[in-house]
Amino acid sequence: MLVRAAVLGCAYGLAVSVVALSLGAQRLMALNMPPGPAVAARAALLQMVLGAVLGLLAAPVLRGARGWLWHLLVVAAVWVGLERYLALDPLFLRAWLAAPLAGVVLVVMGRVAARWWRGLPWLLAGAIVVAAIVVPVLHHASRMADRQPAVALGTPSVGAPDIVIVVLDTVRAASMSAYGYERETTPTFDALGADAMLFLDATAPSTWSLPSHASLFTGWFPSANGAHGEHRVLDDALPTLAEVLREAGYDTRCFTANPHISDSFGLTRGFAWSDEAWLAGAGGRSFLFVNRLLDFLGFSIEDKGGAIVAGNFEQWVASRGATARPAFAFLNFLEAHFPYHQVPEAFLSEFSDHSPLELRTVSMELLGAQFGRTLTAAEVAAARPHARDMYDAGVRYSDHLLERVVAALQSTGRFDTTILVVLADHGEMLGEAGGFGHGSSLRELDLRVPLLVRYPPRIPAGRRIAPPVSTLGVFGTVLDLAGIAPAGPLHVGSLLPLLEGLPAGAPVIAERYQQDLLRNGDDPLRRADRRYRTYRSGRLKLVQTSVGETMLFDVDADPTERDDLAARSPDEVIRLTAELADWQAMLGLPALDARLDRVAAPALDAAAEERLRALGYVE
Repeated sequence: MLVRAAVLGCAYGLAVSVVALSLGAQRLMALNMPPGPAVAARAALLQMVLGAVLGLLAAPVLRGARGWLWHLLVVAAVWVGLERYLALDPLFLRAWLAAPLAGVVLVVMGRVAARWWRGLPWLLAGAIVVAAIVVPVLHHASRMADRQPAVALGTPSVGAPDIVIVVLDTVRAASMSAYGYERETTPTFDALGADAMLFLDATAPSTWSLPSHASLFTGWFPSANGAHGEHRVLDDALPTLAEVLREAGYDTRCFTANPHISDSFGLTRGFAWSDEAWLAGAGGRSFLFVNRLLDFLGFSIEDKGGAIVAGNFEQWVASRGATARPAFAFLNFLEAHFPYHQVPEAFLSEFSDHSPLELRTVSMELLGAQFGRTLTAAEVAAARPHARDMYDAGVRYSDHLLERVVAALQSTGRFDTTILVVLADHGEMLGEAGGFGHGSSLRELDLRVPLLVRYPPRIPAGRRIAPPVSTLGVFGTVLDLAGIAPAGPLHVGSLLPLLEGLPAGAPVIAERYQQDLLRNGDDPLRRADRRYRTYRSGRLKLVQTSVGETMLFDVDADPTERDDLAARSPDEVIRLTAELADWQAMLGLPALDARLDRVAAPALDAAAEERLRALGYVE
């Protein structure tokens, strides 16, 4: 009877996997996410094991002619209870109830089909699971077959410097000790900043990974490069930084556990090699029920792939010979990203003495809040200190991984002749204005990021740059330092003129297109159903939306942006609106309500450029 109970439970686990993986495969392809066949197969196997365990526990109800049905209902009821308890948003029934209920139906259908051939249900279910794993892989392969051929490797100039760009994913400037935060979260970054060009007011071009990295890699804002929430791929119309550098003779390498930096989204175009550390699935682990169950039972992972990325980089650096061609290495560390509790214990305990279970519970609540789970004011207030502690641990761990990168570079003896850029792709909300996470908010806490550029041959140590700048300037700055001409116009040029007190780093614009993964709230700066564009001029920030809304904030006097000044400062609204309109005309940025078009070279407006030059924004 125990064997029969385990087999029946395993069958239910397989049936749930059929539904869950089929829905997941559709979602992967719809979102352009790269497939993770090993992760999907492991999830299916674990769910079958869970079903077998629950089947054994329910073995006593197997007696009688209808015992199998009672057994199925007991197993399903316990499964539903676990799904409900561990759901990211218990009120979003479809997310946690659909697969267990559909699993019951499939098992009953399989019972009927087994009357003709006992092995038929297992064969069909297995075939569907395999298809749900393989189809996204084939879909991905067919899309990748349409990619442009790799850029030919050119001949580097004599003495060309190595280039390393490190993105501390999701790290906001407000939580870094280099920017005045009371906790020592970033000692490595602080030390580098003392020996580099440190930007005190740097703004990311968007609020989440895909558009921010696409802008970093092209030097164009999201509405113009075409990679954002409504078009989830960077097409081949614009040359990427990796392509430009490869054509200049650089060995181009990408190290990342963030699946957005992958071929699926067009962001690895130009890289000769990528470690694809995201294949381990650590970054998206908590989106799968069975992984949330393992975490709850204490079988949690300790990071989101950062240790793999750092190890891969160290091995590559160690393998390079003294005569190796110059290299461009890009690294992304995902460790400050939600879920906040997935940080090594040594770093987590540095800022919190609460139990792992308590921290995990809060972390999962906040992960749900990122995608629409409603939290009461009391829940927000209770979660904020825990979120801060866990997030700070993630920032500290990211900085530790940066330390490993620096140590690897120093071991080569070429550290002081390497162009090193460290920045973040966006920030994070930790309960400010009632919000957690990123992707939706256009507040400064989600846009203000760290940025430093270190290259001792041309950048004096200890330079502090106070004027607001856009991180799009990294593209032009790197090429400027390396002595390479860009392949075409850039929306933001090199930041190096700021060393001489000349204008650079403008325009400071951020954009966010509609987000179908998010749900609307009451915050006017976090609506998922509209597009946003923000424009910084000094301490003032203009916000426009695709439905005609205009907001104005003084980000120095009102850092959480709760006091909209638009109605009280109409002259400033008119002035900033005119400036932004000139930038849009000069750069060829589409209107927020424009239909999506293929990326094309901007139609530059000479009159707008002249007006901006008169204002001191353009040389």
